[in-house]
Amino acid sequence: MGGPFSRIASSLLRRRDPVPGLEERVSYFREVLHANNAALGAIAEIQRTLDGEREVTAAEVRRLVTGVAVQTFRMISNLKRLTGGKHRSLLPVFDRVRAEVVRRTQVTPFLGQVGPVVSLDQVRADMAEVVGQKSAFLGEARRVLGGHVPEGFATSSEAYRQFMAAGGLGARIAETIATLTGGDVESCFRVSARITQMIEATAVPRALAEALAAAAAELGRGRQVRFAVRSSALQEGGMEMSFAGQYRSMLNVSGGDVAEAFRSVLASKYAPQAISYRVGRGCEDDEVAMCCCVVEMIDAASAGVLYSACRTEAGTRTLLQAVRGLGLSAVDGSAAPETVLLDPRQRRVTGRRGGKQSALLRCAPGGGTLRDEIEVDDGLIVTDAQALQVAELAWRLESALGQPLDLEWAIDREGRPWVLQVRPQPAHAEGAERPRRERQGGVRVLVDGGARVSGGVASGAVRRVESDLDILRCPPGSVIVTSEASPRLAVLLPRAAGIVADMGEVTSHLATVAREFHVPALFATRDATERLADAAVVTLDAEACVVYEGRVEAVLAETPTRDAGRTSPHLERLESVAPLIVPLTLRDRLASGFSAGKCKTLHDVIRYCHQATVEAMFDLGDRAMRRGAALHRLVSEVPIDCRVLDLGGGLRAGIETTEIGIDDVVCRPMLALWRGLTDPRLSWRKTRPVSLRGFASALVNYNFDQDQRLRAMGEPSYAFVTADYLSLNSRIGYHFSTFDARIGEVIECNYASFRFVGGSTGVDQRSRRAMLIQRLLSARGFETDCRADLVNARIRYRVAAEMEDALEVVGRISGFVNHLDMALTSDALVLEYERAFLAGEFGCHGEANGGPASP
Repeated sequence: MGGPFSRIASSLLRRRDPVPGLEERVSYFREVLHANNAALGAIAEIQRTLDGEREVTAAEVRRLVTGVAVQTFRMISNLKRLTGGKHRSLLPVFDRVRAEVVRRTQVTPFLGQVGPVVSLDQVRADMAEVVGQKSAFLGEARRVLGGHVPEGFATSSEAYRQFMAAGGLGARIAETIATLTGGDVESCFRVSARITQMIEATAVPRALAEALAAAAAELGRGRQVRFAVRSSALQEGGMEMSFAGQYRSMLNVSGGDVAEAFRSVLASKYAPQAISYRVGRGCEDDEVAMCCCVVEMIDAASAGVLYSACRTEAGTRTLLQAVRGLGLSAVDGSAAPETVLLDPRQRRVTGRRGGKQSALLRCAPGGGTLRDEIEVDDGLIVTDAQALQVAELAWRLESALGQPLDLEWAIDREGRPWVLQVRPQPAHAEGAERPRRERQGGVRVLVDGGARVSGGVASGAVRRVESDLDILRCPPGSVIVTSEASPRLAVLLPRAAGIVADMGEVTSHLATVAREFHVPALFATRDATERLADAAVVTLDAEACVVYEGRVEAVLAETPTRDAGRTSPHLERLESVAPLIVPLTLRDRLASGFSAGKCKTLHDVIRYCHQATVEAMFDLGDRAMRRGAALHRLVSEVPIDCRVLDLGGGLRAGIETTEIGIDDVVCRPMLALWRGLTDPRLSWRKTRPVSLRGFASALVNYNFDQDQRLRAMGEPSYAFVTADYLSLNSRIGYHFSTFDARIGEVIECNYASFRFVGGSTGVDQRSRRAMLIQRLLSARGFETDCRADLVNARIRYRVAAEMEDALEVVGRISGFVNHLDMALTSDALVLEYERAFLAGEFGCHGEANGGPASP
């Protein structure tokens, strides 16, 4: 259509932001370079971590992933400002990649600030780093499901810090944690007891207690409201690290007791099983801030857990498990819940299995909970219609959040369904309906049947465990046998061979942790405690849902032994997201594949931003020269046509000629760089010997090198200078370099970065030159990142004299490697030229055989 609306739309699409002034553009350029260096530094750290060169913690994963994402966004934002609004298509590409990074890592940077208490209506999914993932997801669930999620509020990591600061509590806890002896069970109990006493003796700070009471009163609005105070610790509720059942939930709490419940939940961070879990999963104590999710208590007639996308032999099904009364019985191992399978496509129930429940949990009139015996456990806990109501809520939420979910739900006394807790469905979740393989023939079966909650095979002596004393006495390598699959038994999992329980199910907290630790587990056996004698050697085959008498080598041989040194969950998370961050897939600058829309990784976006920024700066210099701006040509023996633009104080005052010498330059970093570039021992004019065939090959490669054709040979390079700042974009021969530096008396402001790419030969020889540059700069204390023929290097936070020395070295290396790619025909020559430079033979120009020699 050609009407007025289409003409207005076309006009708006053509409109760009106002082009900023020169000094603003240079400042944006510097911001891009700083962000580029920081992002590439983080990528280099990720690579070293994946190569096994350094340990990784949960905090490190968050730091690295957040660092790359934030710095990439910083590049995009400043490129947009620099170019007056160009490259708008880059942001949707970045958002797409970032969303997948967030999905895989559950790391979502939140740049805002919150107080110690936040209304659940204000909590979003991207606030997981300040209120914990459980609160963040429940806030998102309330946005999607409205009144099917209870009203509530979240305490933030700020509330946790305020409590830990009271009376120096945090410092005292750190001293006690330092006495922990690895994952030793007795040590966990000893440390737990000491820290719990400290917390119980510490009052909630007055301001924090008042904030909690005010938030509870606001929700009550004059009613007698009871609350559930649940843990929402940082890192809790992830796909690979759930912390399932390791912390306390305080149920049926009055508004006046919320502060006390908050302290109790915080103290549960130091329960023996929680300490053991963190040690076993490689988490540092100070990485885990304990936040809480406080919601209105739902008096449940029935409740349970739901996995929205469970793998079964019949295809993907939604698995719902239900108990009578409050839902804690479904996850604490005290019951075998009723199981319902639903088809999410046909929206119908496809299967059922009865449960076993001897007692139910209910709200006590005066607060807290009571456990009532169930005399006759018959009839359905949830009808098909009720199961579908709960599943519909899960499916709506799954669609909105874009991933399978693990829900805790309840149906109240009036029949209304509620969602009480949401987290990503564990990556290892699956159905447990049937054995995966047949039983071994000719071997006596002691236990037959149950729910395979964690696959695998194990053999060891039976150890009956019911009490804390049993836990302390349990030897390593035991097959633990218990009546209830209590989450407290998680303290034993790092050293247990396997676990068998009379009660419990696939959705119980202990089952979740067993899968995380890859410990074979068989629950809901009903009578294993009667059939398995203490100290008897058995073989647990969770895949066949049986326990055999004795050690059955044939069964053990079929399943690989659990690797005690398995990859940490943090490394697994980093490995899962690295393909979205690290690879550089963007094609050459002048090829059809180089565009914002072709970016597949954050590294691609970084590369595109840097390339577009450099082009914009060359364009800035070209326009300034065409407008007759005060550009000065630097006359020097260095073979580049360098035009200098003084942004203030970079050149000697009173210059009237267009041509200047280095003596006219006042810019401190440029003087240091030029001392290196003009070192008399360098031989700028000499080319390296190379065969005619090699040179012909180089000419072919030249046609496809993205940086070699960024600037036509002979076109100007530009230096933007002030008294303490230099930004130089230059071509010397067939390679391209960027120098960006600031040198002053404030150490924290001093830095220098250097980027080198390109050459006149094939990629192998160009890559060898890049490797040589990296080795030489690394030897002088630079942080470096090298990929093919591209080198990025940076040095920071040195005194002015050291910074000047560093830039002088960069200048010498730039002269030393000029045309050197032609000579680097083998990896051995890289080491020879490295030795020559370190020996002060800067002017070596190559013998006929390609080896270095002094002039």
